[in-house]
Amino acid sequence: MGNPEKMFACSESDAASSLRQGEILSDLMQMRIDLESIHTQRAENYSLTGFIHPYAIIVSQDCDLEQDFNFRFKARGSERHRLPSILFCEMMTADDLVHGSRQGSIFKSRTAVRNFQNNDDYRFHFIQEIPSQFDALAEGLPELGVEFKRYFSMPAGEVYRRIELSHAQRRCRLKSPYLEHFCDRFHTFNNRIALPEQYEST
Repeated sequence: MGNPEKMFACSESDAASSLRQGEILSDLMQMRIDLESIHTQRAENYSLTGFIHPYAIIVSQDCDLEQDFNFRFKARGSERHRLPSILFCEMMTADDLVHGSRQGSIFKSRTAVRNFQNNDDYRFHFIQEIPSQFDALAEGLPELGVEFKRYFSMPAGEVYRRIELSHAQRRCRLKSPYLEHFCDRFHTFNNRIALPEQYEST
């Protein structure tokens, strides 16, 4: 196991400071529209369902998050500093990801699991267990996994409000260079180019 002191830092315990890139939140509820209710332009007729993300990690840039926070809560900056939404990646426990509690195992061999755990599979990211002293709730976090296809956004104001009401918890954040490593892998995966055919050697 790597040295967690070099990898992780506690989150701030409330909504009184800016969220951070690479910060892990737990129990974050995202409201989703019931597609069957979309039959009119009148929003009051829409039906919403709450989906709770057990864990989610912030991908939005630190500078954007800080400018948005200052604009919202410190009356500094202009409207252009408002961040409409915060980008997250879903997280699962590594055990759930490996053993397929969601929709069957993604990994078809021990080698595939090992590649995931070593961050040698460009589609996934593995984060080792986080000890309690690096968790704002002092509970610790299990081994976690991210599938880079599974990202989502939420209105920034809603995220802060949910934290303020303790409907979501700020837990831990990645430290440099583990933060940059995660972000680089996320953007590399989502910048990939699909080719109609592969090159072949004659």
